Amino acid sequence: MTGMLWPVVIFMAISLAIGLYTYTQVQGSSKRYTVCGKSMPFLVVGTALAAQAIDGNATLGNTSLTFSTGFWAGAAIPIGLCASLLIVGRFLAGPLNKMDLLTLPEFFYRRYGRTAELLASILTILCFIVVVAGNLSAVAWILSVVSGLSYGQCLAIGTTVILLYTVAGGLYAAIWTDFFQIHVAIIGFVCAAAYVLYTRGWGPISAALPPTTLSITQLTTLAGGGLSNWANIISLAFGNAMALDFMERVFSAKSPETAKKACYYAAGWTMVIGLSASLLGMAAISAIGKVEDPRMVLPIFASTHLPYWIGVMVFVGVMGASMSTANGAMLVISVVMARNVWQRWSTKKVTDETMLFLSRALALPTAIAAAWIAYVRPEPGILLVVAFDIVFAGCVIPLFFGVYWARATQAGALASILTGTIARGICYFVVPPEWAGLDTLLPPVLSAVAFVAGSLLTEPSTAENNEELLCDTP
Repeated sequence: MTGMLWPVVIFMAISLAIGLYTYTQVQGSSKRYTVCGKSMPFLVVGTALAAQAIDGNATLGNTSLTFSTGFWAGAAIPIGLCASLLIVGRFLAGPLNKMDLLTLPEFFYRRYGRTAELLASILTILCFIVVVAGNLSAVAWILSVVSGLSYGQCLAIGTTVILLYTVAGGLYAAIWTDFFQIHVAIIGFVCAAAYVLYTRGWGPISAALPPTTLSITQLTTLAGGGLSNWANIISLAFGNAMALDFMERVFSAKSPETAKKACYYAAGWTMVIGLSASLLGMAAISAIGKVEDPRMVLPIFASTHLPYWIGVMVFVGVMGASMSTANGAMLVISVVMARNVWQRWSTKKVTDETMLFLSRALALPTAIAAAWIAYVRPEPGILLVVAFDIVFAGCVIPLFFGVYWARATQAGALASILTGTIARGICYFVVPPEWAGLDTLLPPVLSAVAFVAGSLLTEPSTAENNEELLCDTP
């Protein structure tokens, strides 16, 4: 497996060089650092959105879940992410791009006030630190496999590289490196899936699978994990509408129509790559037999059952997909901390120069926190679902209702965020394992009830003119 070391090292070096070069594009502007001056065309935004969806969770985590649990458990990740992009494109991309936002929590400020913005900021920061952790974990696993170094050493190396170019170029670094990294992933996974189908055929692959692997009972019965799998799909589909990294790319699009089309383009590639990863997980069941650690399924299969250069492309593809998502999420967390927490609650005026410094400096504690989580719980697929459970429970209802319901109020939003979040915490402890999934699906329902009740019971003076509110600048 060490034969793949140098291609992986070269790939990381190129990514670092591209990211460091984008320092020249920031030009000392915090707005350029955050949303690239709101000038990005369709193909760039669509590719960057795909790069955020196609990550270590949708590839490495997907393959391991497919191998160990079944097709629908693994495919739930790309299905949920694809659905999310379609939902964002249809309902949110146009209106939010039109508002000229810099961060997603800023919407909560304009619509509901700074307390709601603070709550949304805290929850999304926690959520995306977990997302970064899942992708740092995937990067570290690949580096460990090809280098022979320990997981901890590789985690430190990967985190440092991503942090350096994130701080250098901001969203420019994210988008430029995304364009390079995600096309490597697309080529690698499509070629790997095509090779497996051509050399083995779907018939022999499916015939060698245990009866439960493709069984629809994984979606239709409680015993088969149906409730849990549907919960994962729905959580990703709607919870990802609160994805800070997705929305930064939506905001960077040069027009609302560009943002919408880019979401649809990214949804297509997300499904293609996700299903390719699931196919590799199914092929690995008969090819490599039992594996002590399911996270090693894709590295083992790529290095022993694929031609060398296809295996390299898969390895590098997982690296690139994970690096792009970790980079984008790390960036937006630090920007939210700087703009929506520090600046909003500061008693002194924060200059643009100071804002740029804070946006860069706060990436360091973000990287450290994410790396620590990745070290103590290196489970890419599970980490993604856990992350979006957090915002699905409390923030999704205020987001959608805030865009489309003129009677939405601050009281309704605060009640919704607190009710959903607290309910998710309680459900974690009281829902029995055999009802796993209910703990994900119930809190957003309670959040919706609290939102509607809170809005109807309070004076709707803050929402007398929804359109004006949404278009106002802070």
